[in-house]
Amino acid sequence: MNTSKLMKNIINVNKAIIASTVLAISFILFLGPTSITMNTFASTNTANQGIGQSQSSTQLGVCVSGDGTLFSCNNLNAQNQANTGNNAAAQSGGNDDDDDDDDGGNTANQGIGQSQSSNQNALCVSGTGTFVSCNNLNAQNQANSGNNALAQQGGQGSGANIANQAIGQSQSSTQNSGVVSGGSTSGSGNNQNTQSQTNTGNNAAAQSGGGGSGSGSGGGNQASQGIGQSQSSTQNSGVVSGGNTNDSGNNQNTQSQTNTGSNAVGQQGGSGSGSGGGNQASQGIGQSQSSTQNSGVVSGGSTSGSGNNQNTQSQNNTGNNAAAQQ
Repeated sequence: MNTSKLMKNIINVNKAIIASTVLAISFILFLGPTSITMNTFASTNTANQGIGQSQSSTQLGVCVSGDGTLFSCNNLNAQNQANTGNNAAAQSGGNDDDDDDDDGGNTANQGIGQSQSSNQNALCVSGTGTFVSCNNLNAQNQANSGNNALAQQGGQGSGANIANQAIGQSQSSTQNSGVVSGGSTSGSGNNQNTQSQTNTGNNAAAQSGGGGSGSGSGGGNQASQGIGQSQSSTQNSGVVSGGNTNDSGNNQNTQSQTNTGSNAVGQQGGSGSGSGGGNQASQGIGQSQSSTQNSGVVSGGSTSGSGNNQNTQSQNNTGNNAAAQQ
């Protein structure tokens, strides 16, 4: 397989992991902060646990001046999220005395999600000069050290243990800036975006299948674990000046992702006179970054330090996927 195909496959896998993580978290948060139910007839336990943080900002600045525009219509947005909370659950399936194998199952959904979005638009129209105006500045930071922890013990029956655990971080930024000056333009129409994500949280699950009653089969184990980080930035800047254009119409984007969290699962299949329960584990860690930058400058005079695009992206993962099955 050549390098381009390999990179394409890696990107597709990361997108799938992040998409599944976001879907899992959305499902968990939709069900409610915490709910635990028990069916007394089937002795089945169900737990849904979610921790969610969401921030959204929309900013619009418009300046129209017959004279000059100075220190006006700038947008500044700063968003910060920090979570140290954990989701923890322990489940033990019930027993029965017949051979119908209809009980003893455990189901748990755990999710930690952080989401930030920013939309900034600035427009300046000046009869003469435009100075330090219509700039967009966005800073987003997310930090999670919370864990998803789960222990499941199957009951005396064929009921399975099912665990879904996800940690997801998402940031998005859109910046649009336009400047039209009859004279000179200086320090205006710039977009700057900084995004940072840090996760040290882990997904940990221990599952033990139940024993089949009578001639029944032992319960199986299923575990799905995912950690996903996603960042996106779109920047557009346009400057038209009748005079000189200095330090204007620039786009600067910095994105950083760090993950030290791991997925860990231990599974022991159930036993029974029939057949022992099987084990299934799906684990994934994904990081995704995207940046789109467009800049256009039209100047009647000189152009200095303008119309530049700068993008810096960094990803660091030391997390592991670990599974032990028996």
